[in-house]
Parts: sequence; C-alpha cells; structure tokens
Amino acid sequence: MLLQDLLQNPEYKQKFVLEKFIQEVLQISREEMWMQMDKEISGPEVDQILTYYRAYVEDKKPMEYILGHVDFFQVPFIVNENTLIPRPETEYMITAVTEYTKENLDSKNQKWILLDIWTWCGVLWISVLLQNPDSYDQIFFSDISTGALFVAQKNYENLIEKKYDHEFLQSDLVSFISDKSLDTSKPTTLVANLPYIPDETFDENSPDNVQKREPRMAFVWWDDGLDLYRKMFNQLFDFKSQWKIWKVMMFLEMMTRQVEILEKEFWDKLSFEEVKTFHFNIRIVKASFKD
Repeated sequence: MLLQDLLQNPEYKQKFVLEKFIQEVLQISREEMWMQMDKEISGPEVDQILTYYRAYVEDKKPMEYILGHVDFFQVPFIVNENTLIPRPETEYMITAVTEYTKENLDSKNQKWILLDIWTWCGVLWISVLLQNPDSYDQIFFSDISTGALFVAQKNYENLIEKKYDHEFLQSDLVSFISDKSLDTSKPTTLVANLPYIPDETFDENSPDNVQKREPRMAFVWWDDGLDLYRKMFNQLFDFKSQWKIWKVMMFLEMMTRQVEILEKEFWDKLSFEEVKTFHFNIRIVKASFKD
C-alpha cells in the first residue's frame, strides 16, 4: 500500500491521529511523511498503524499510552497505564521551580535537596534536573505506586547522565523522611503533583478516555480534593518540629478555591503564593513554613 492511499482512505477520519501513528511506525517526521507520499508501506507496518488507530478511536486509549512515550520539553519520557500523562500545566510547575532555583542559589554554590512526591513517571524532577544540573545533589522520588516508581526509575536511567545521590521510594507521601538522613541546613525544594479534583467535578467534566484509561487516583481525592495536601503538611510539621533549621519551598498544583481553603486552614503555619496560572482555574502555588 502507498502512504498516500492510507492517508486518503475515507474510513480513517481522524487524520491527525493517523498521521501520528504513521510517523511512529515508520520513524519519520511529519515533513518526511509529506515528502514521501509515494512510499510503499509493508503489510506489517500497515497492520501496526491501524492497530494503534483502532485502539485510540474505538477503545479510547490515550495516544501516549499507545506509543509508550510522550515528548515533554522536547525530551521523550516513558509513560504507561501506571502513570499520569504529563499535562501542559506541568510545564508551568517546572518553569516556576527553575525560576525559583536560579533566583535563590547563593554565591557559595550550595547544593540543594529535592523531594518529588507522587512522582508518577518522574517528569517533574527529571525535567528540573535537566534544566538545573548543578543545583541539586540529593534527590528522593516518592510514590505510593510501585508501577509508577518503576517507570520513573527507567526515565531517570535513560535521561540523567550526571551522578546524583538519589533514591526511589514507595512511601505514604513524605513519611520516608523519618528514615532518611537529610542535611537540614541545606535548602529543600519539594514538588507534589497530588490528586486534587473532587469526585463529582472529575465525573462531570473529565473526557471519557481520561476516566476510562488513566489512573483515577492521579486526579481524584474525595470531597474537596485536599485531604492529601493536609496530610502531607501535617507530616512536614512533625519533621519541622524536630529540627531547628529546615528551609523547605513547596511547589503545588491545585484549583483557585482550594488555595483559599488551605490559606484559611493553615494561616498560622504556612505562607501561600500563587506563581503561575493555567487556564482560568488551575494554579501553581509556592508554600513555605512560617517562622
């Protein structure tokens, strides 16, 4: 079959999707695809392209899971059904962390500690390390899911060449800290992409393929979506009370009204600052201990 015959077949209506799978199977760019319309595609290649296409159109399987990877900041990350598919707002989080890092590194070039909580495929901190390779020296990747940790570790091994002191830990949020030796004189940066969408909001507004295919616990956490944040904050308060010095800057994602709820609940212990806005209702927030 010629490439142009497959693309022009009226049976396959979602042309952009078909193009993506052609590019993946043939390992060609979009520009190369359009320049090779008279290219002969083998039977096995056609079968693979159409298997991918039907999985997307008929089974509502996300393209990223079908391909097994997603490009993020032009870097290929492995993803599968155990991991959340990185969203555009994740780029806002990484940009906020990078800006904070560059603005606050001191003249002594002191290395910092990274805590990545509910890491999923590791996209947050791996991206931060790629953008700030000399700023951190001790990194902890934490998740409740062993499947997600396996993917995150694979991404780390594939993408990070510099040697860091790092661990991948199955943990209830930051509970692992009690068993680790942290140099609390060093600044610590924490990112937490925790589920924050209430059940009802998710069920009424999320696309079918998201509800059917991506891990529900990546998005949803009960009534107001904030219980995991509350639990993590209280864990951190316990550790903070044990140490005289511990400077932690947290980068979190949530909805606007949720920022207001947490500000009221933790007004005496935490400071919140909205640093990035995505769409009309998603905020990237910095939170830190009040002295």
